[in-house]
Amino acid sequence: MQIESIYHQPYDQYAFSIDDKTYRLRIRTKKGDCTEIIFYFGDPFKFNESGWQIESSLSMYLAFSTELFDYWEVNVIPPNKRMKYQFLLKNEQDSLFYGEGGFSNNFNPNDHSNCFTLPFLHKNNLISPPSWIHDTIWYQIFPDRFASGNNKNNPINSTPWGPTLPTSSSYFGGDLEGVIQKIDYLKNLGISGIYLTPIFEANSNHKYNTINYFRIDPTFGDEKVLKTLIEKCHENNIRVMLDAVFNHTSASFPPFQDALQNGRESAFYEWFHFFKDEQNNAAYETFSFVKEMPKLNTENKEVQNFLLEVGSYWIKEFNIDGWRLDVANEIDHYFWKLFNKKMKELKKDLFIVGEIWHHAIPWLRGDEFDSVMNYPLMKSLFAYFGYQSISKIQFQYSINDLIAQYPLPVIKALFNVLGSHDTPRILTQCNQNEKRVILLYVFLFTFFGTPCIYYGDEIGLQGGNDPECRSCMLWDKSKYNLSIFDSIKKLISIRKKYSVLENDGEFNWVQAEQPDIVMYERKNNHFHFFIIINNSSEKQSVKVPINLGKKRITNVWNGEQFATESDSIGVDLLGTDFLILQVEDTNLFN
Repeated sequence: MQIESIYHQPYDQYAFSIDDKTYRLRIRTKKGDCTEIIFYFGDPFKFNESGWQIESSLSMYLAFSTELFDYWEVNVIPPNKRMKYQFLLKNEQDSLFYGEGGFSNNFNPNDHSNCFTLPFLHKNNLISPPSWIHDTIWYQIFPDRFASGNNKNNPINSTPWGPTLPTSSSYFGGDLEGVIQKIDYLKNLGISGIYLTPIFEANSNHKYNTINYFRIDPTFGDEKVLKTLIEKCHENNIRVMLDAVFNHTSASFPPFQDALQNGRESAFYEWFHFFKDEQNNAAYETFSFVKEMPKLNTENKEVQNFLLEVGSYWIKEFNIDGWRLDVANEIDHYFWKLFNKKMKELKKDLFIVGEIWHHAIPWLRGDEFDSVMNYPLMKSLFAYFGYQSISKIQFQYSINDLIAQYPLPVIKALFNVLGSHDTPRILTQCNQNEKRVILLYVFLFTFFGTPCIYYGDEIGLQGGNDPECRSCMLWDKSKYNLSIFDSIKKLISIRKKYSVLENDGEFNWVQAEQPDIVMYERKNNHFHFFIIINNSSEKQSVKVPINLGKKRITNVWNGEQFATESDSIGVDLLGTDFLILQVEDTNLFN
């Protein structure tokens, strides 16, 4: 047994609470190395004449595998909300106990210091993002490009609205009134949350260089218009999340100008990271290498108080539902803990999302962010469905690797994107193959998380990297890609109808014989679905290797129904096509 591959820790993704009574424990082993793992546990304070007392044992199950590792899991309800525990790992040759003190051939009841410990299950330690996000469909809006509702506030020299390819300095006149006028469009699509990229005063079209954190940029409207937008969204059961840029400001931000002009004499000098460069000239830290974006010193108490005031203001005065935090990984954890505490005191069910492009467990322990933008998922989906650059097994491993990074409550809250203002358009990345775009959305809307559509992707807008991915939304329906639009609308409707396809059910791979057929099931105590996706361009005959005797099968995509008495079902699937099969017990209909 390769013991150097075995790993467990009594926290984060290896030991987490799934409710206020139940722990889920996870252990990693070398792939294919173990045939059985037994979980032994007991109360830390229960002893008998032989020593510490093991109260119970449970068999762990092989939950999922990656290219190198197996991950085993078990759910445990300790009677007193606390426990010590060890693992017994077995294969044909070896049997080893594993605990905090390492490995041993035998269990020693007189030395329970070798056990892992979970001291107590506190409710306030539960990872508990707002419950409303689990059935929310998000829509990201880049305000200057979504819709123009008031030409009077258009920036000087704005480009007329239309398909003109944008530049980094283009303005087209989109605004908050335009968003208000399109609420019916969003509601009809099935959207229940909008994420607005920055709307505060700035001298750019993207507004990621804030000048005034307490003022709506005049080209977008004013505070009254924002209040109207939020009120109308809430009337239509649509949540509103704003974008906060706390890592850096604009060089025109008044405190920075004061510090730049007055140096150490400025009351704001310590708000920023000033230093002497190699030529002994005054310099300052920035976002990336952009001099226009000086980096804030969030370790400074005055900066902390200022930013906490900003975050609080838009909650108290405008009743926003969430904050998306730009460049979140470049700000210290101490500040984010302060931010979380303050914001949640003001609005307990506020949704806090960090922009982090990599695996992000340090920010997702319940006291900083509820979620992060799930770019690793996007990367995997494009590699398989979009570019076909990885095999099915590599794709499955990549999804399993994502699941292995986080506790299940975090997986269910991840902000899942296929595109954003920082990435090329989906249809462009799929080489104008609309069927592949639809396959991407099939997985997105039948997987864990809270999914988000980048404005215009639903109608087939195209464009490369920034700024091309920020073109104007087209409001002429004759120019929509209706195949993509209708499919997304239908997928949203199906996801909303069946909570098991959202976050209220298990996700399990089902292995198909064909190398290009991806099959997985979503199930809970009430519903059972198989999603089957043909990632090849050729027609495939697929066998669902599950005993389906006396079951009614419905393809919820087109309503086709059929029943079977056999041990499996065979279906024909066209190239780059899919099935969403609901399995129901026919005894329920007798």
